[in-house]
Amino acid sequence: MRDTEKNDIMRRTIRNLIKRMLRLALLFVLSVLLVNVVRPALHAELGADGREAISQLEFESDSVGAERVICIDDNDEALLWRLRMIGSARERLMLASFDLRPDESGTAVMASLFAAAERGVRVQILVDGLYQVLFLRNDAAFRSLCAHENVETRFYNPVALKNIYRVNYRMHDKYILADDSMYLLGGRNTSDTFLGTPQEGANIDRDLLVYHTAPGKGESFRQLEEYFLQVWDEPCVEAADERIGQEEISAAHERFRSIYRELLGQYGAFEAYDGWEQAGYETNRITLLTNGTHAGNKEPRVLYALKWLAQKRREILIQTPYVICDQAMYDALRDMGEHAKVQIFLNAVTRGSNPWGCTDYLNNKGKLLDTGADVYELMNEYAVHTKAVLLDDRLTAAGSYNFDMRSTYLDTELMLVVDSKPLNTHIRQTLEEYREKSVEVRSDGTETVGERYEERELTAGKQVFYGVLQVLIRPFRHLL
Repeated sequence: MRDTEKNDIMRRTIRNLIKRMLRLALLFVLSVLLVNVVRPALHAELGADGREAISQLEFESDSVGAERVICIDDNDEALLWRLRMIGSARERLMLASFDLRPDESGTAVMASLFAAAERGVRVQILVDGLYQVLFLRNDAAFRSLCAHENVETRFYNPVALKNIYRVNYRMHDKYILADDSMYLLGGRNTSDTFLGTPQEGANIDRDLLVYHTAPGKGESFRQLEEYFLQVWDEPCVEAADERIGQEEISAAHERFRSIYRELLGQYGAFEAYDGWEQAGYETNRITLLTNGTHAGNKEPRVLYALKWLAQKRREILIQTPYVICDQAMYDALRDMGEHAKVQIFLNAVTRGSNPWGCTDYLNNKGKLLDTGADVYELMNEYAVHTKAVLLDDRLTAAGSYNFDMRSTYLDTELMLVVDSKPLNTHIRQTLEEYREKSVEVRSDGTETVGERYEERELTAGKQVFYGVLQVLIRPFRHLL
């Protein structure tokens, strides 16, 4: 056989091998896309056992309990309360955050956790694996914090090749537990977007800080502690890689000490704060709602619980950054409105910070109004990321649950249902301020402009952007 013929055979063999490899790669990519798009769309119904369990929960009480609640609506105050909590801890801290970033506020929280670890507090940190990859994987300061002997860090469903077929299931929780006496839970991530003095691009949100006034643990503290430990031990949760050079550790730890001294100078002696009981509202009962802990399709427990609670109510006020519903969620809103007046507060399209939510509202505004709910399109100075449901004048549900399909069926979510008339009144007053900054769109399509509403027009560029998204997102709206 001639050399030229041998070379031709070799070239054909290589070309065929490359084609096969490309086909296999294409099949792999398509399988990843199909599994991560199609499987999350197969929404689970809440089974009879789940419905029965929710119906057996107690949400109200005739007597005042030992747990008090502090409502934190201001971003700068939100950072200070975190510093107070972490600074007061003497035995253990548990922090769970969907998004923890090494920016100014995130680093302030890390510095305070480091200071707690230095004084012997056991610190457990749980972060979603997507944001670990995006912001923490190569951050020396965070890795140095994880390397401390009193700090243990784990990541929920890390983004890795072995997890590629479940990448759309995320941990959306945001809370801190301190010792056995208090916890903070809400919608704020641990970053400048939600903590500290608001800057351009900041979001306003809400936390509830719950403090137990009697010896021992409060009932809702026990519920949240148990939930944390369930997530901590989930098969999809992996320990952080703590390998880092000693020089980097020493430099980062010294930086943490310096930052912590600056925080004490800026905020005062927050470690010695003792006004927990005076700062809060009385509560009759606090109950934790969850969507489950596994990385997979979830039963819509939170949605069903809110629907169940809405029975026999006269008024339901829903605050959410945006609305992205499937038919079951539209039906739930319609059912809620059978005997009650339902009002939904969300960001106006020109103010919202989530382009997917804004775009879906443009596509499906009519379907939302068809449920009978009145909608308030809020034009606030900063986008509002808060999630809450007020049920008449006593019950308040607040936490991380957006009124969208991702929160309902895919992610871990937490909501506290608080039986407290003072808390309900506090949040209701905030919504009255927002009402004045909104366009009220009634279910019949008529509109009323609030007294403090400041109209903004979409720029030409954003009009084009949203116009393109209105087409592109339709097959993927259950993932947004």
